[in-house]
Amino acid sequence: MLPSIRCLALLGLLLVGLLTTTPVGPAPSLEPTRDDVAGQSGGPFRRLFLDPLNVSRQQGLTRVFHPLERHPGSPVLKATEPWEREGSGPYLYGTVLWDGGRLRMWYHLVNGGYRNAYAESADGLHWTKPRLGLREFGGSKDNNLFLTVTQDPKESPVDKDRGQCHNPSVIKQTWEKDPSKRYALFCWGADYNAVRVAYSPDGLRWSFVPETARRGLFESSDVVNFAYDPYQKRYLATWKGATRRGRSVGVAVSPDGLRWEKLSQTPLFAADDLDPPETQVYGMPVFPYQGLYIGLPWIYHAKVHYPPEMLMTREEAEVGSPCTVDVRLAWSHDLVNWTRPPDRQPFLPLGPKGALDSGMVYTARAPVQVGDRLYFYYGGFDGPHNSGASRAAIGLATLRLDGFCSLHAGDQEGWLITKREKLTRPEVTLNARTELGGSVKAEILDLSGKPIPGFTRQECLPFTGDSTAHTLRWRTPRLPKSQEGTVKQLRVFLRKADIYSYLPAD
Repeated sequence: MLPSIRCLALLGLLLVGLLTTTPVGPAPSLEPTRDDVAGQSGGPFRRLFLDPLNVSRQQGLTRVFHPLERHPGSPVLKATEPWEREGSGPYLYGTVLWDGGRLRMWYHLVNGGYRNAYAESADGLHWTKPRLGLREFGGSKDNNLFLTVTQDPKESPVDKDRGQCHNPSVIKQTWEKDPSKRYALFCWGADYNAVRVAYSPDGLRWSFVPETARRGLFESSDVVNFAYDPYQKRYLATWKGATRRGRSVGVAVSPDGLRWEKLSQTPLFAADDLDPPETQVYGMPVFPYQGLYIGLPWIYHAKVHYPPEMLMTREEAEVGSPCTVDVRLAWSHDLVNWTRPPDRQPFLPLGPKGALDSGMVYTARAPVQVGDRLYFYYGGFDGPHNSGASRAAIGLATLRLDGFCSLHAGDQEGWLITKREKLTRPEVTLNARTELGGSVKAEILDLSGKPIPGFTRQECLPFTGDSTAHTLRWRTPRLPKSQEGTVKQLRVFLRKADIYSYLPAD
């Protein structure tokens, strides 16, 4: 018997009531449960193809470097408040990091001097600007400013109006026992012309170390970037100097954030003879990534400064240059020796003409992981350096996890043999993508280079699709006892596919 219309109506009302009264919990956090950017201090680290030693031989594969992809929602943070509109607008030299299930951003404003503001987001796309009640603007503290000019009457800066902080690098010090130092902020103290450090219990209320006002942490020009190095349990910094090629970058390290040593008294990263003449390195954030150090050199397209005896100002020397800034890619194993892609193309190019990132782009000090993507936040300007009238906003560009470089195979199958290492279980984690009709297979080789019985390509369960963490297996679940604890290699076969990284089972 069919239910009556009256019964159906009552059932519908009951369902609506259940849907409207059932409590809805908070949205799940996008914060990763582990650090897939730096990785754990002792590894194991995913094998990236930025390191050629991860591959002993290859055939039929092309090494491809991948640029960042602008997010369709970019820019994600624009000038909406009076204190942001007064100058060029919000931008990053600064920091974005995960903290307590939310993304926190410490960003930059220039309105006569350097000012710093704060925002936060649950998803990395929609940002709020909390009213902090910390610093005054226009007679009110109803704003999101956290550092402006010094509020301490006991301080006597060289130029107070320039502001306390230029390019804030914020590091959450989870290991710090003193709760008042849970967060550290390193920056160029513009008012003192010195590199300084401040501490905070909450990342908002900062106390500068007084001793750094006059002597600074180390000598540098006005662009510095900082990070924590979990591999060596130390802090690292890049500083702005000069070589015969103009603006260049040096590296310093510290065991505690207060005592610093430069790895070289002269810059370690500069334009070279493979770069066009109008190439300088304005600055370079460096962040640990899977056992490597990845740098984001800000390339300034301007003629090199003329020597002082020519009686030309810097601006005069740069007349006729584009004076634009884009972002490139570099990497190192030791912070001293740096490698760049052969074609040296932009990792983050400028936006189209008229866009808010068409003149200059500067990145945050490190990306953050959101799902299986790396989010690179950046400050973009619609005009070149020294233009004086540029508008700014904060943009977002993304990259697949480990997506800096891949080995690519087309219609013809190619293969690679990995470096020799232990493989305790017949499993390999792949970050790979296949096209229609493509596949990735592998075989396990013994020390003599022969396939181990039971672990040939024919017995491999092939991978198809797109995954940043696919576990590749064979039909045989265990290695023979004769191969337990021995050194092995993988021969990976690709057709119509890209492989971005791999990690043998330990």
